[in-house]
Amino acid sequence: MERKSKAMAALACVALLMLIGAGCARCTMVHAGQQEQAGQEQSESTEAATDETKDSLEKLLGSKWTSQDGKTALSIVNGAFVERSGDDEKITYWTPEKTSSDEGGFSESIWVSDSLTETQSPSIIRVDIAGDGSLVITCDSFKLATSYVIDAPESVELSITGNVGYLASLTGIDQAKIAECLQAHVDAKCPYAKAASWDGEIYIDANNDRTSSTFTLDDPNATIVTVTIDGKTGKISAM
Repeated sequence: MERKSKAMAALACVALLMLIGAGCARCTMVHAGQQEQAGQEQSESTEAATDETKDSLEKLLGSKWTSQDGKTALSIVNGAFVERSGDDEKITYWTPEKTSSDEGGFSESIWVSDSLTETQSPSIIRVDIAGDGSLVITCDSFKLATSYVIDAPESVELSITGNVGYLASLTGIDQAKIAECLQAHVDAKCPYAKAASWDGEIYIDANNDRTSSTFTLDDPNATIVTVTIDGKTGKISAM
């Protein structure tokens, strides 16, 4: 009986140790899970904050704009809007507060004043993406015009990425002609684009001996341009 009691006591001790060990393991797993979840939430929070500041007035520092009638110019510098029309110049000082982005552009809450010593009042500035990829800015705190359109950049050579050589060899068209066609289209229709990425898909119209493919531009609208090559005439066009 004594041996049996000792054996039972030993088994009870082992069971207790296993229970304690399981509890510790569970606590460790829960703690690790909470840390991982906290880390994930912190990462997601950081990503969200990064996305939130993606479109803001700070991105437009140094940009120049012109009113719809062409009579007034606007410059955005750090902490100030500078408007000029002939000899007239107006400066509005601004401090950023909060940005809200959407498909059409973004709105930003700002604080404005006419001087550095004056108490600032709340205002809203709105930046919209126009159909041609340009940006239109409006604010009720502007002095000389209600809205401005961003000045088009100087014409630059379009950067083209992707294995365009494959498209050229397949259609028997010089790769340089594809680049020239894209450049002409961008200069005329999408002056704010600086790069075109080939999407890598080719569409063949066997009945009409035509081959087409698409390129995505880096303008604010991410415009898609379709390049069509006529196999009969060798003519290349973009739309």
